[in-house]
Amino acid sequence: MGRGVSLLDQLRRAVALDGLAYDPVALHRHQSAQLRRLIRHAALRVPFYRDRYRAAGVDPDAVRTIDDLSRLPLVSRADLRSAFPTRLLAEGSSPADCFLVETTGSTGEPIRLYKDWPALAAFAAWSSPFMVRRWWGVSGLRLMTLLVRHERSMEQAIVGALPRFLLRVHAADALTSPDEQLGEIHRARPDILATYPSVLTTLATRLLETGARIPQPQLLATSAEVLDPHARRLIGQAFTGRLVNLYASTEAGFIAVECLAGRGLHVNSPRVIVEVLHDGRPAAPGDAGTVVVTDLTNFSCPIIRYQGLHDIARWSPDRCPCGRHFPLLEVVEGRRVDTFVLPDGRVLHPFTLTLAMEHIPGVTRFQIVQEAVDRVRVLVVPNGRAAPELITLVAGEFGRMLGPRVRIDVDAVDTIPAPAGAHWPPTVRSLIAHRQAD
Repeated sequence: MGRGVSLLDQLRRAVALDGLAYDPVALHRHQSAQLRRLIRHAALRVPFYRDRYRAAGVDPDAVRTIDDLSRLPLVSRADLRSAFPTRLLAEGSSPADCFLVETTGSTGEPIRLYKDWPALAAFAAWSSPFMVRRWWGVSGLRLMTLLVRHERSMEQAIVGALPRFLLRVHAADALTSPDEQLGEIHRARPDILATYPSVLTTLATRLLETGARIPQPQLLATSAEVLDPHARRLIGQAFTGRLVNLYASTEAGFIAVECLAGRGLHVNSPRVIVEVLHDGRPAAPGDAGTVVVTDLTNFSCPIIRYQGLHDIARWSPDRCPCGRHFPLLEVVEGRRVDTFVLPDGRVLHPFTLTLAMEHIPGVTRFQIVQEAVDRVRVLVVPNGRAAPELITLVAGEFGRMLGPRVRIDVDAVDTIPAPAGAHWPPTVRSLIAHRQAD
């Protein structure tokens, strides 16, 4: 019962905090108060942050408002990986009272975190039908998720945590075939379909190729990947519902949501602080920079000034005509993944590959590139395992997954460089898909 009451409290709180979008002074006051509470908690009870702030000579009491956030050191993905669990879990928090979540590995460096119940309930509240109605005017209650059903994903943690009487979710698997996924849509008849841009693009292609008809969701919500103009056009040809993009992560939760006014993604400012930095300084509106996030809701494993998403974005210089004062973010690249089409016609979602790599020990980073329909190259950076042994393991795993008609080349390397014009090396990339998109 306690969790049910807590969720209802979070729903009411989300609606109230959403109202701060129209009062920038009250919003700044709320963010600053939450930040002060989080920083003092981290400095007192989280060994990683306590030691980090001492080493940097930072006085937590000097952080009074969100304008003081730059006084704190940045945190990398490697920092979180090395600190988890003993130095990142807050003293007084028990793993038994938290939910263990794990990234899918789309950045090539999967990490684990604990999420406490208030953080999960806040995530669920902000993505609930109540908030969907406020933001997009869609009042349907039938939600279908078409995501990777990874037992430690953020989505699975939320589903496992919520009281059963509140669940009206049909959970389908993003790793099944497009025809199976379309069949699930027929059976579920969702008002809202939540999935990845690459999955929705594949479904749109299948519908256009076959001329098949499906029950059309009122709202199509995508996340976890970049939704580019090519994908938008293709999806718009096959689906009639409103298409919106959500910017979220396992580490920081619900970060930003696309506004129907079409000017960008409004940062979910009451529960997260977003910075866009260029060479360590705030990027000017319109200039690209690295996204840095601070989650104001999770006190079991705090995320403070985290730059490990490796996303590149820019602030929109526009004032949104919707009237909200939540800042407008334009995510321009980062975490983009491509669908693999194999010689036997199978469509393979990239998370199938990244999840497989997570279970191969001795890998620091990796990159998977489909160079041709029948040729895939995997780059691995070894960590404590002999390169020949690691190459054999990876080649065997991918050979079983992709089949005998696909040639697998595995190279052990010291570093994985970013391609020309990119800010970060993509983990999964199909050169075939890129040529088609161009």
